Amino acid sequence: MNPATHYMIKSNDNKSIWISKGAARHCERVFNIFQANPQLVIPVTAGGNELKKVATWCEQYKDGYTHHPPTDWDRQFLAIEDSQLTDVLTAARKLLVPPLMGICFRALCERTQQKRLEEKQKNDGLCYSIQSEDGQVFELTAKAAKLSGTICTMISTNAVQINNKESPIRLELTAAPLTIIFKWCEHHKMDGTVGVMTAWDKELLAIGNQELMEVLCAANALGVKTLFQMVTDIIGQPGWGRQ
Repeated sequence: MNPATHYMIKSNDNKSIWISKGAARHCERVFNIFQANPQLVIPVTAGGNELKKVATWCEQYKDGYTHHPPTDWDRQFLAIEDSQLTDVLTAARKLLVPPLMGICFRALCERTQQKRLEEKQKNDGLCYSIQSEDGQVFELTAKAAKLSGTICTMISTNAVQINNKESPIRLELTAAPLTIIFKWCEHHKMDGTVGVMTAWDKELLAIGNQELMEVLCAANALGVKTLFQMVTDIIGQPGWGRQ
């Protein structure tokens, strides 16, 4: 990186992160210091991965940020576990990046509300009970069930009622791939149109080759088309399957 166009910050795990001058304008706590001393390397008490994430957001909006409905880029940026998102929020606070702080805070609040709603739905019986061929019973919320064409057809054809614990939907699929598929469905049930593979998806699908093939076959059988395509894309990558 060119020190004439970029500044450097250093994380508490000794990682150096470059950030362009335009992007650094979002970092209110350090920008004035950089303007006075561009060669200075400023230490920040946050992890390198989180600071890199903050820098990525700042670079994306280095020409200015205005509040807008989340774009595909925004959704992919936020597609990380709650603990990681909390760490990014902390790093944004250390650098004082108000727009990013607000985005992360709202996302965490929405997730908390969604989890409470899911818990209430499960407590109130607003889920479908689904049993694998090896006997494990899953509770799938109604919105998540809609991502599976096969399950939707079974519910409609057999007039399955919500809160069907006494008579669960039985699938001729084992619990292992269903665990991953249902977790994916619950995560994406509020997305509307799902398509872009996010960091969250990649982490979920970072499993052994045999396990991934089982997920592929099960997703096909269940008609979870977007997940099927994601797994197909992974398997189609050069070198996949080599030991």
